[in-house]
Amino acid sequence: MATFDLNLLRPLLVLLEERNVTRAAERLHLSQPATSAALARLRRHYDDDLLVRTGRTMQLTPFARDLLPAVSRAVAELEPVIDRKESFDPAETERRFVIGATDYMTAILAGPLLRTFSAEAPRASVDFVPQPERDGTLNSYSRVDLIVGPVGFNISGHSEELFTDDFVLIADPDNAALSAPEPSIARLSELPHAIAYLNDPDRDNVQDLLRRAGIEQVVGARLFGLASLPLLVSGTEMVALVPRMLAAKASRTLHLSIFELPQGITIPMTECVYWHPRDDEDAALVWLRAALMRTVPALSRDASGPLPKRLRMTG
Repeated sequence: MATFDLNLLRPLLVLLEERNVTRAAERLHLSQPATSAALARLRRHYDDDLLVRTGRTMQLTPFARDLLPAVSRAVAELEPVIDRKESFDPAETERRFVIGATDYMTAILAGPLLRTFSAEAPRASVDFVPQPERDGTLNSYSRVDLIVGPVGFNISGHSEELFTDDFVLIADPDNAALSAPEPSIARLSELPHAIAYLNDPDRDNVQDLLRRAGIEQVVGARLFGLASLPLLVSGTEMVALVPRMLAAKASRTLHLSIFELPQGITIPMTECVYWHPRDDEDAALVWLRAALMRTVPALSRDASGPLPKRLRMTG
């Protein structure tokens, strides 16, 4: 510890994770020369190259591969100690917060949350980044302050419920198969569906939620994330089941029809904010969690869209 500059600890973690000086510099908000200089100092300290070029990419040395888990744990333990302050004033902070979120949650939350930032923390900023890999451990929080995501997808940490959304069907208004005043849900089995997955296409496909509700689909297209589904459906013969708030938001700019599922069929999806237990009393993150909770009424207002039609169970 006497010979190691703790200011190099986070650059070390980011360099080992990214295996690329340019990407590491972007994450660290440093110039590329400054990041390269940090790498040079780390190489001298460890007497190891850490990153070596293999073809067109950089790879970790065996020493660096062994070092990475320990560095990740060290950053997770030390950052709260180094960064924590006795008080937090949102009006004065210039902190850049990082939230790991699905594309759906980013599309829904970003606008209302940024309005809160503008009113309460005008000098702060927030980065929405893809959710870290969900492995059931707390390692995810080495790169984000909070995670926002659905219940039941193996997200670790303490949590608080934000809201519960439910799924509706979206289609292009010119889709002839759904042109009846109350089209039958039986038509869903005959139509090509655009479906989404949130992490691993073989493990956590959103289609599983629908199958558990008794809805089978003909897969017309599969893609990562929910937010692009309305773009894929508009102007095509495909349909998609998406969260109601996303459907309402998308329908204000896209040519879409929205259909309620038949009476008795509900597919809920509860969204929560998750954080590392060490941050229970972190004043800045307590404020951020509260700011997210205050967005929920705005979500209800922003989600207003055209009155959905209802699908019939049979016929």
